[in-house]
Amino acid sequence: MSEAELDSYRTLVKRRARREPVAYILGRREFYGRDFAVDKRVLIPRPDTEVLIDEVLVRLPSDATGVVVDYGTGSGAIALTLAAERPGLSVLGVDISEDALSAARANADRLGLRDRVGFVRSDGLQGLPTRFLAQVVALVANPPYVPEEDREGLMPEVRDHEPASALFAGPDPLLHYRRLATEGPTWMHPGAFISVEVGAGQSTAVSALFEDAGWTGLSIRSDLGRHERV
Repeated sequence: MSEAELDSYRTLVKRRARREPVAYILGRREFYGRDFAVDKRVLIPRPDTEVLIDEVLVRLPSDATGVVVDYGTGSGAIALTLAAERPGLSVLGVDISEDALSAARANADRLGLRDRVGFVRSDGLQGLPTRFLAQVVALVANPPYVPEEDREGLMPEVRDHEPASALFAGPDPLLHYRRLATEGPTWMHPGAFISVEVGAGQSTAVSALFEDAGWTGLSIRSDLGRHERV
């Protein structure tokens, strides 16, 4: 190897030695068969979240039409995957972070999906355009849900490098589920559904929260690690 190649290699090894995630070093992560550009602005897509995609696709036939909202879109992995898998859908990704939205738009451009996927900066659902009132056929979310008390126990790759705002919801780890349970119906078309990812051990509490808010037909799906995840 040339000296330039060795220097480049050493730089990458030093980054990994500082426990920087491989996905950030490479600048990409595969999700549901597609490559997504990722960096420190966004959470790295996980295989567990593919279970969320599976559940949504079961409920949206191949010829499905209408608007789907991805709450807390991050890199756009969920929104863009759903748009690619269901060409008849229009998808709107919302996120409070403009940095995350910039990354999501770049991924939409790379995948050629900007004609059907839009992105809006919003604190929850508050900033959705009013034309979507009662028009959303599916509301999908992988919100921040890690309890604050679990912070120190996380792997350094996660705790020290991924955006805290995409991991932790603050004092109440179920905050975003409470918001979705109460704010969601305003935007949803009759017969629409919501599908959310939850942290390990949270499924019972989240289910009860939605039931208390009047939602019906709840079901739970486990991930490949047998944790109740969706």
